[in-house]
Amino acid sequence: MKRQNGKRFLAAILALVLILGTAFAAPTVRAAGKKLVAITFDDGPGPYTDRLLDGLKRRGAKATFFMLGSRAESYPEVVKRVYREGHQVANHSYGHPDLTTLSDAGVQSQIQTTNGILNRACGKGTSYLVRAPYGSESSRVRSLVGAPLIRWSVDPLDWKYRNAATVKANILADTYDGAIVLVHDIHSTSVDGALAAIDTLKSRGYEFVTVRELFRRRGKTLQNGVDYSSCTPTGTDLGPVTAPKITNESENGKLKIVITAQAGAQIYYSTDGSALNQESKRYTGPFLADTPCTVRAVAAYNMNGSRSEETSVTITKPTAKAPRIQVENGMLTLESETPGARIYYTLNGAPAGLDSPVYEGPVELSPGTVISACAGGGDLLRSGEVRAVYSHQGNFFRDIFPGQWYYADADRAVSAGYLYGVGDGRFAPEKPVTRGQLVTFLYRYSGEQATEEELMALPFGDTKPTEYYGEAVAWAYARGIVSGYSSAEFRPEKSVSREEMSVIFAGFLTYRGVSMPDSAGAAQKYLDAGKISPWALKAVEQMTAQGLLSGDTNGKFLPAAGSTRGQAASLLMRLADFLAE
Repeated sequence: MKRQNGKRFLAAILALVLILGTAFAAPTVRAAGKKLVAITFDDGPGPYTDRLLDGLKRRGAKATFFMLGSRAESYPEVVKRVYREGHQVANHSYGHPDLTTLSDAGVQSQIQTTNGILNRACGKGTSYLVRAPYGSESSRVRSLVGAPLIRWSVDPLDWKYRNAATVKANILADTYDGAIVLVHDIHSTSVDGALAAIDTLKSRGYEFVTVRELFRRRGKTLQNGVDYSSCTPTGTDLGPVTAPKITNESENGKLKIVITAQAGAQIYYSTDGSALNQESKRYTGPFLADTPCTVRAVAAYNMNGSRSEETSVTITKPTAKAPRIQVENGMLTLESETPGARIYYTLNGAPAGLDSPVYEGPVELSPGTVISACAGGGDLLRSGEVRAVYSHQGNFFRDIFPGQWYYADADRAVSAGYLYGVGDGRFAPEKPVTRGQLVTFLYRYSGEQATEEELMALPFGDTKPTEYYGEAVAWAYARGIVSGYSSAEFRPEKSVSREEMSVIFAGFLTYRGVSMPDSAGAAQKYLDAGKISPWALKAVEQMTAQGLLSGDTNGKFLPAAGSTRGQAASLLMRLADFLAE
């Protein structure tokens, strides 16, 4: 009886405050959006909570459950169900004592012990609102609980009357837009009366939300150590949290999952069908998954009380492996490692899909054809797309395509034998070029041969004549095209910088007898001209004046930056065209 009398006394005080507040309040205009109310249930869970949850689910209503830790221990599956179905789980202490009568340690133990019990369902790191037993609190208690405290503005005295019709009538008589309603799910009559009241209030245009959603929807932030009993219209309604969308497509033989949600909401997900809680994975971008799988996701501003309904997609079809493209002597062949998969392809650069032509045998190609292909059909998910090109010069590339700035030069350089691919139809245009590789490109272009004497005279201990670049370095060194870092060190495996590239190419032009124009000051147009090394400045200016090298789109030369195979191919073909004039 002490518990009931205390709550009844506080209810009378709150009712008086509400009457006085209403008497002196100025009329207000209802805010845009629905009328919102938060119905809350104390002292459970109990034997009637499952029936209450069934009723709330049928009505599409959300509620907040202020649970006792001692009862949550006895009904762990009910706690999980409350959380799983999108209601808010909240803390009502462990044993329902008057917190003001406890020591600091006692207050914290009541709250923290209950938080730990609730975490078993909701996950570590979950935040819980608190309702003090009997509504009895003080500034000391508020400072100790470490959470916002929630009172109520509507008390139907369900614990006293134990009559469903009375509970319903009392709720209907006092509920208003923004009210927080107090009921107890440990009484069968309270469950029946509350559900009946929800039916009538829904017919009057009310939407039932959690306490956290009531405040979020109206743009108000709950603060730790502050108590709240209602949230009347503010002129703002941010609307409900909408369920995320899950889409998928295959990529590289796996399933690529994309999940989207409304702006500002965090997405929590699982791919093994496991239930979602605070500890679930958080979506940061598309990811790959194996099939079959079940992807579950919710969008949330707070997983405990401010989240969407769950979206679940089960994908049972296996994914076809991407087909392999091969071109030999202008003939295209396509192969799939997935039994029963059809191969779909295009020859005009358009993406291949399940509506593209089906491959039935080798196809003769014209130079400059871009090939796209995928596999799938039947009981298979579509594979990722693969692309390749039978180039204008008759080469086969998997990683460079018409329209890329280096494509034509790379195609010509490979056809001329100045550069080779890196294997399996790949040119690797973004791969860095080493000093040894760059000199080798020039050596092939020159068409000359290093002599036995030049090989024997090579002074660099780190450059063996038997390495692929050995003849090239010996040839270039003998002709004054290159020098080493020291008399004994060339560093052939070091990535070549743009200023080093300038020096090497300028040395080659000098060797070929090209008369260099007066280029002094040509590098001053670069915003980072001051960063060009003194030993490289003349060569950079010469290459700039000849139009063989230029800066980036920001007006910088980037002298210390490395060079890629695509850049090297482009520069080499510019050099070839320049010397051919």
